[in-house]
Amino acid sequence: MRFRHPEKQAVGGRSQAQGGDDAKAFSVADAAKSLCRLPPVFQRDTIRMVITEARRIFVGDLTETPLPEMLATIHRNRVPGVLEAQLDEFSKRVSIINGDIIFASSTNRAESLGDVLLGAGRITVEQFRNSVLRLLESPGKRHGQVLMEMGLLTEEEMRAAVLEQVQRIVWSLFDLEEGLVTFTLGEDRADEVYQLRIPTPRAILHGCKIVADAKRLVSRLGSKGAVFARPPTPEHLKEFQLESGEEQILDLVDGKRTLVELCEKGPFSAGLNARLLYAFQCLGLIHKEKDATSGIHVQVPSTDPSS
Repeated sequence: MRFRHPEKQAVGGRSQAQGGDDAKAFSVADAAKSLCRLPPVFQRDTIRMVITEARRIFVGDLTETPLPEMLATIHRNRVPGVLEAQLDEFSKRVSIINGDIIFASSTNRAESLGDVLLGAGRITVEQFRNSVLRLLESPGKRHGQVLMEMGLLTEEEMRAAVLEQVQRIVWSLFDLEEGLVTFTLGEDRADEVYQLRIPTPRAILHGCKIVADAKRLVSRLGSKGAVFARPPTPEHLKEFQLESGEEQILDLVDGKRTLVELCEKGPFSAGLNARLLYAFQCLGLIHKEKDATSGIHVQVPSTDPSS
């Protein structure tokens, strides 16, 4: 892969990470040791590590390792850090503590909290402008704080709005098919007003369900004759709860059924079943026992996972 030194990499926006009360303390040194034992998905030619005096940074190439696989590896190793993707003039950051997502931010103004609320009709243009003026007068405050002080939103409404904003940013990253993604080890700032927690396995499952074009992801399952088996549930996933439909398709994996059979017999459409099987593979809930020699792959709809 082509390596780009992190010191020369454009990083936009102010840090917006935070820590949860139940976040497990994890030193940078411990995190580095965990990631140095990464499985092949993050080693060899797919990722490199740069160690500087201040930080340790891993750089991954999305053309070689899709985002769901990167997130699964980070969660499996339970390391804290900031995942960042550069998209032309914008950058998006996902803050992670104990392997789970606790915040996300974007330098794209259209994804800012105020613009999201404005676009959803939760606040008016005049209210938005007034809140921005107040924000400029109090640079140490968050936009959400100012909106609550103005009486435009309750704390409960603001918390829901922040969660929606964070989820939008995270889901948008699943559509990226190329470019470099960095993962900087260590806890980022922990001064955010709202402390969120999105379990990374749930984010992976949902992201794979809604990604606009899943053909590239599903192709990593192999040919339609590939056979999958279920290993023992990984230790870090024993407390994670699947939804009923997800459980149904996972229960079909028996080391005998082929990929095409699993997609046809699953509770959802063939396309959505294939997306879930790919997510299960990322998480280590299933693994490929053998693959057919045929080059034929499962056909997956590009835009509608339910069809």
